[in-house]
Amino acid sequence: MRVRRFVGDNVSETMGKVKRELGSEAVILQTREFSDGGFFGLFGKKKVEITAAIEEIPVAAQKTTPSKYARDVEGTKPPLTKQGPVAIDQPEDLQGEIKSMRLLLEQMNKQINKQTVGEEKTVWPAVLQKWVDHLLNRGISEDLVKRLMAHVQQTLPSEGWADDSQVLARLEANVRQICGQIGLIQPGIDKPRIVALIGPTGVGKTTTIGKLAAGFSIVDKRKVALITADTYRVAAVEQLKTFGEIIGVPVEVVMTPAGLNEALSLHVDKELIFIDTAGRSPQHDIHMSELRAFLAEAQPDFTMLVMSATTQTTDQHRIYQRFEDLTTHLIFTKLDETGSAGSILNLLGQTTLPTAYLTNGQNVPDDIEAATPYRLARYVIGEEMPHA
Repeated sequence: MRVRRFVGDNVSETMGKVKRELGSEAVILQTREFSDGGFFGLFGKKKVEITAAIEEIPVAAQKTTPSKYARDVEGTKPPLTKQGPVAIDQPEDLQGEIKSMRLLLEQMNKQINKQTVGEEKTVWPAVLQKWVDHLLNRGISEDLVKRLMAHVQQTLPSEGWADDSQVLARLEANVRQICGQIGLIQPGIDKPRIVALIGPTGVGKTTTIGKLAAGFSIVDKRKVALITADTYRVAAVEQLKTFGEIIGVPVEVVMTPAGLNEALSLHVDKELIFIDTAGRSPQHDIHMSELRAFLAEAQPDFTMLVMSATTQTTDQHRIYQRFEDLTTHLIFTKLDETGSAGSILNLLGQTTLPTAYLTNGQNVPDDIEAATPYRLARYVIGEEMPHA
């Protein structure tokens, strides 16, 4: 029996070495984990050591002189048995141990093969592959793309797969279902309806609140007031004050939650009051605490989390999770600045919160629209047909 020791960074890597060197018939004699390097055993890198053995070529097949072990025991070449030369003069419990270790090795090899190969890649018909590529390029996750395309295959006869219009119709229908409900702002009747916009810096909260205020005051002829608690950015305060003067809407600047309560009391005659909050880093606990204090004082009817469609999917999820418990609705901005707006579907597929509005430019109040499932689907999939 030939015994070898193998070392690697993890079990899979080390077992791979065993398999390459000794083959699938090798027997695992011992495994252990140890720290390599470090200082007095601390801060070392974890390593895995596997001691394995393999039976030598049966003696009957060799033309060499019998081993010393065989001469010492028998004086002649040891007879072969069904279990091979290793089984000679071995206790039954040891033979059973070897058999058990061999079975364990086979199971480990199967597991390694699974980890190495992984899940087989889905093979799509050529007429559908271009759609798969298109959806991935739009920023939609692989899991969602599989789900969308599987729906096409299941609901559309194969002879219709080459018809782009039919495929698009199936995709849009499924995306509309994933996008879920919408929730638009309705002015108050007996008292003002309070709408607060929250979110990280740089997503366009101030511009969005200006579009909403202009739309409701100029287009819908509603009585509107603006309050800004974004005193971190002087430019944002001046921007909103100037804008308020242009559209004839009063603007209040508040520094503290108590000041916010006073500002709200000045406009009890309004139908809508929009509150612009400072951009908050979701990683900054103090900033989040300040935001919570302002919202606790305002008690808004709608708290809309503003997120940019240009933000990477992983960051979108992190932002959403940090603001989720404060949020009642979603707004997606900057849809005109990205070619992968499909990424918002990755988030919408994991939330039950309604989406309220979408913005797609800097023009006030034009570049904002209701987030209907139809418009969301068009932004997610894109307006252009994919090319083969």
